Amino acid sequence: MERDGISRWHRVLSARMRRRRAEYASAADVVLLDTALGSENSGDQIIMQACDSVCFSLWGGVGLKRIPTHYYVEESERLADKVKILCGTNIIWKNMEEQVQWALPNDLHSYQNVCLLGTGLSDVGIEQESSLYTKLLYHTLLSQNMLHSVRDERAKQYLNSIGFNNVVNTACPTMWSLTPELLSQIPKKKGRRVLTSITDYCFSPEEDLEMLKILQQEYEHVTIWVQGSHDIDWCLSQIVDLNEFELIGPSIRDLDAVLADPDLDYVGTRLHAGIRCLNKAHRTLVITVDNRARQIGADTNLPVLERSKIHSGALEQWINSPQETHIDLPLDAIEEWKSQFSLSKNS
Repeated sequence: MERDGISRWHRVLSARMRRRRAEYASAADVVLLDTALGSENSGDQIIMQACDSVCFSLWGGVGLKRIPTHYYVEESERLADKVKILCGTNIIWKNMEEQVQWALPNDLHSYQNVCLLGTGLSDVGIEQESSLYTKLLYHTLLSQNMLHSVRDERAKQYLNSIGFNNVVNTACPTMWSLTPELLSQIPKKKGRRVLTSITDYCFSPEEDLEMLKILQQEYEHVTIWVQGSHDIDWCLSQIVDLNEFELIGPSIRDLDAVLADPDLDYVGTRLHAGIRCLNKAHRTLVITVDNRARQIGADTNLPVLERSKIHSGALEQWINSPQETHIDLPLDAIEEWKSQFSLSKNS
């Protein structure tokens, strides 16, 4: 066995031998595992803003400690007595030996008592069986006492399958604010302008180009939200003349400035840009390129269309037909997850 493999197993086994429950008392005992710090994907910032809002509602104005997940910091070695809230994104992997999203401490004992908040399951290796190391690692890190929140049914079923029954499907925290009152403000008919996006790590030149051509034909003006670090050089510059489009991003401020226009639809492949648009009361269609939007769409009625169906005329039909926006949120599950911390604000 390679040296890094031996070291990996040693860390897990050592942490499990010292496993103990951290008693939850107050906000001072809570650390946010921040999935936006150090990220090149603005979608992570959208997710983290929503998680911040949830945590603010639970612990008031108390400043919570933050530890990045994207890069290692020495302070991560001194959190054994804290409750760690892992904030969103598709950070759960079926084979943690291969994951690149979560920089773990050398002493895994420091990361026991992790509680999930709206996390999802990565598509990487999704068809594989989980390794023994992965199962042991999760049983070392994830709390057996607290209730975990995941963002779709697939993630819940996976955690159930490896022995975690303390899990509820709450949908993504970015969706928790999609009240019936807000959704009723979303126009039913198409706007004059459209905001769109493509996804650098799921690029399909033919299908993405077809989407952009249709949007140019159907709308007076097309704005492209550049969310990922390689949306332009790997993708857009290969298929279109960039001078034909308005490009914005990647800052959330740029996105929100465009969303101040009420006569604007969203049609694009970026899931969390689409959810941001719903939160700003815009008519929205997410073009699915992976299981994240597909699964959340199945769970919540999020408006989605498979990218493979763009050629069939389905996109033009959606654009030109009146659309009601109804989101089915698992409100009981959301409240159940939040209520386990209900005493914390007065602690």
